[in-house]
Amino acid sequence: MRRGFPQKAIDFATFPVRAVMPFRAGERERWGLTSRASERLEYAARETVGYTLDVGCGPKNRLVAEYLGGNGFGVDVFDYDGSLGEEQVFEDLTTFPFEDGSFDSATLVAVIHHIPRSQRDAEMAEVHRVLRPGGNIILTQALPLAEILIHKITRVHARFLGKHYDIDLLREMHEEEEDHVTDEEIVERMARAGFRDIKKKPFPTQWGVNRVFVGWKK
Repeated sequence: MRRGFPQKAIDFATFPVRAVMPFRAGERERWGLTSRASERLEYAARETVGYTLDVGCGPKNRLVAEYLGGNGFGVDVFDYDGSLGEEQVFEDLTTFPFEDGSFDSATLVAVIHHIPRSQRDAEMAEVHRVLRPGGNIILTQALPLAEILIHKITRVHARFLGKHYDIDLLREMHEEEEDHVTDEEIVERMARAGFRDIKKKPFPTQWGVNRVFVGWKK
């Protein structure tokens, strides 16, 4: 599921078009262009270092199934299309049923702004607990303005066209969810949870509008 250079070049050149294209949930390509969701998974997968916990995995557990060769376990608070097992759906993601140090990596792909604000520190601390020493956490988050605009666009599609391009509109949203989280908040919460050597890396094929944040458990 990794793109070659020709596809990356096409995706780079057409990013302004792809930024507003209404890709359906789980859609990988349209008109030969890669979906933003698939790009997020690809960039996150690159940073993993072993057996991975994907928090907020979404339908079909795509990161683990398609990008990690099954080397991981996905969890979410909602089974959007019936594709997740009962053991993957948890009402509370601030308490995982896993032993300390069970995973080498943990991913939160476009997820942190959907974690209720009052629960973010607890969930980050729980992710830290289930990682082994030397493991890493990987988050993706777009620039705040981009997140606000894309959420507004998808809500318009849902309201007037009945098209749910944002899968989170299919579930009941928590009042403390937000459209975006600032870089400063992400780094601060990662650091408070105990992560170190935190780096921010832009997505080249999305012109730096989307980024991946990586931190390490010492």
